[in-house]
Amino acid sequence: MPSAAQAAQRRWRLRPETPAVRDRLCREMRLHPIVAQILVHRGLEQADQVQEFFQPGLRQLPDPSEFADMDRALSTLSKAVQTGSPILIHGDYDVDGTCGAALLMRLFRLLGHPVDVYLPDRIRDGYSFGKNSLEAIRHRGAQLVIAVDNGTTALEPLRQLQASGVDVLIVDHHQPGAELPPCAALLNPWCHDQADGEKKLFPYFCGAAVAFFLAWGFLRHWRGEQRLPERDRRFLMDALALVAVATVADVMPLTGPNRSLVHHGLRILPECGFPGLRALAKQCRLRPPLKAEDFGFRLCPRLNAAGRLGKTKMALDLLTTADPREAETLAQALEGLNQRRREIEQAEMERLMPAARKAVKDGQQALFLGHEDAHFGVLGVVANRLLDETGLPTLLWSRCMPEVARGSARAPAGSNLLQLLEPAADHLLGYGGHRQAAGFSFRPGCEQAIAEQIERQAAKLGPRQAPELELDLETTPGELTMQVAQGLESLAPFGAGNPAPKMLSCGLRLAESPRRLGDGSHASLWLESQGHSVRVLAWRMADRLADLPAGTTLDVVFTPGLNEFRGRTRLEWTLIDFRSNQQP
Repeated sequence: MPSAAQAAQRRWRLRPETPAVRDRLCREMRLHPIVAQILVHRGLEQADQVQEFFQPGLRQLPDPSEFADMDRALSTLSKAVQTGSPILIHGDYDVDGTCGAALLMRLFRLLGHPVDVYLPDRIRDGYSFGKNSLEAIRHRGAQLVIAVDNGTTALEPLRQLQASGVDVLIVDHHQPGAELPPCAALLNPWCHDQADGEKKLFPYFCGAAVAFFLAWGFLRHWRGEQRLPERDRRFLMDALALVAVATVADVMPLTGPNRSLVHHGLRILPECGFPGLRALAKQCRLRPPLKAEDFGFRLCPRLNAAGRLGKTKMALDLLTTADPREAETLAQALEGLNQRRREIEQAEMERLMPAARKAVKDGQQALFLGHEDAHFGVLGVVANRLLDETGLPTLLWSRCMPEVARGSARAPAGSNLLQLLEPAADHLLGYGGHRQAAGFSFRPGCEQAIAEQIERQAAKLGPRQAPELELDLETTPGELTMQVAQGLESLAPFGAGNPAPKMLSCGLRLAESPRRLGDGSHASLWLESQGHSVRVLAWRMADRLADLPAGTTLDVVFTPGLNEFRGRTRLEWTLIDFRSNQQP
């Protein structure tokens, strides 16, 4: 049965071609027209821009000294190491915060300075400095706290730490509010303009990337020389693998210096000096050359499963162990956690789906669903899936503690969750986040009132347009040859800011009925046109494709790719959306 969102199909918008610019790039760079047109659509119209894009070198990275407050950070850190002061790294439960904490732990191991670490629990503690964080810092006697991937907006907790004589070095990437936090130093690319209005620092680094620049800058400062010894350089190169994983996990734009970080991290990971990353890649059956999608869909969910199920330390132990055997054991344990996460997620989907379908049938404009024993750790993932199924802003909640329910919300492009939540503020303990992703909390018993307020606000804001798919160009299986696909692969790594090409192909014939794959939710099909055929993979679309017989004519939106298996490479498409024009 097609979902509500699928029944109301997404709008397709084909981007206009730019023949003059495209053809000039073809001549200057000897590119295929399809590859050149994609580059133009990515904002790359000049030969020097394209040249730099194709050669993402480490020279494109900013120098650590370009970060505002870097001098204060290095001075604070140097003093703590010289005097043997107790240092505690305060990370986060997500992949970025865990990778950043692991990177700094490995830095101090390289320096021979012991450090402590505290990672908040997603359910008990929530984000940044909560009550348990402050108690751990006091109990463990830390004199310097390094906050990785958090701290910029933790004004009151940092005042408390400052009053108790604890220095805090913030290594973060979240945008600050009107007031900057009280701390010894603040390394945050968003704060750069406040120190230097002439040269703007790339602001879209993840927290682990900021930790990398701190490590790089500190090793130069500590050694007293620009050219580091081989051991330090090897550490920094290995650390790029952690930074690449965190950048992809946090959905940072893969442009500018981030493209360089991820490009090199993908190449380094299979041979890096961190046994845990190698073991996890082996557990995921990844083979070089790695792609950003391998991180996003395989490595990162396993690392994230630890944080979602309250086992963040397991992920940290994996990323910091020096023992290959322990790494293998931990990678297997994470695999088990991820399987458990899938089971919990599917159980929540099955429990909430009937209510979601009824809401759509009843014409509701938003979903506000939950129950007392829902697993908060998977609510964000489930909210995303229900959003995909219904097309409606989805707010899910769970009773995490006797007196507090917490929720996670997701919304389609064009919606604003903060506007949806605002009228219900009197019933909420708090809420915050972004237009398409937010969190909230409330006292149990207010569910009905909150749901009514949100529904009224959603109706007031009016119906949204159907989600839009922006397509790069129209092509055919005959035009999209292996050579062209190889040229498109050179545009990788793909992700936020540099999406994989989305293409349209019309009037294709379904050669045979689709075959289900994996757990039955995925499908494989063959499409034909003018004597050419291509295999197409359709993730989570098996039910929608199930009733299409052989001979059906389809218009399809897809991403082209190459599949390498047992030494052979073949062209393969990944289906994004389709329309059935006729039945045989």
